[in-house]
Amino acid sequence: MFERLAPDYDRLNELLTFGLVRSWRRALLAASRLRRGSRALDVCTGTGRSLAAIERAVGPEGLAVGVDFTPGMLARASGRRVLGDALRLPMRDGVFDAAVCAFALRDVADQTRMLEEMRRVTRPGGRMAILEIGVPEREPFRMGFDLWFRGVVPRVAALVGQAESHRFLVRSLEYLPAPEALRGTLEGLGLVEVGRRDLTFGTARVFWGTVGGG
Repeated sequence: MFERLAPDYDRLNELLTFGLVRSWRRALLAASRLRRGSRALDVCTGTGRSLAAIERAVGPEGLAVGVDFTPGMLARASGRRVLGDALRLPMRDGVFDAAVCAFALRDVADQTRMLEEMRRVTRPGGRMAILEIGVPEREPFRMGFDLWFRGVVPRVAALVGQAESHRFLVRSLEYLPAPEALRGTLEGLGLVEVGRRDLTFGTARVFWGTVGGG
C-alpha cells in the first residue's frame, strides 16, 4: 500500500492538512532539541520530509539518518537513508543524540517495540520525539475533525487514485494510543522530562522525553 501511495504522499499531506504539516514538523524538531553537530535518526522516514528538516538543523557537522522499510517511499527521500524495520533498527545502542518519528506510530505492528528501539539507539541524555495525528478532545473541534478526516479526506484521496490508502488511514485511528497512555508508555521506558504539546486544536500532537542516565 505504501509503495502505491509514495508518488502522491507529499502532495496529499500538504493538501489535506492545508499546509499545516510543515509547522507540525517544526514542532517535532523543537521537541527533539536538535542543534548543529547533533546526530539524529528519523524512524519511518518515508519520503524524507522530516529527514530534510533534520539535516538543515544539524548542519554539515552533524549526522541525519532516515530508516524505512518501504523502498518506494525511501527512493523519494534524499540524504542518508537506510532500508530497515522500525521494530529491529539496524543501528548500535546509544549512537544518536535524538530519535524522532512522524505519523507512523499507529502504522507499526508493535508500538511499544518501536519505542523501545528508538530508546535503545538514543544515548543517555538524548531525546525522543513523536509526532502523530490527534483527535481533538474538545468540541466543536472534535466534530469538525471527524467530518473532515472521516468524510472528506478519503474522497479527496480518491480523486488521485489513493482511496484505499486513505481508508486505511481513517481505520488506523483505532490504533492511535490515547495521549496519556502514550505518555505512560514513554515513562515506562525510563524516559524523563516527558511532555506533550497539542497542535492546531489537537488535530496533531507531539510527544517527547529524555533518555534517562545522562
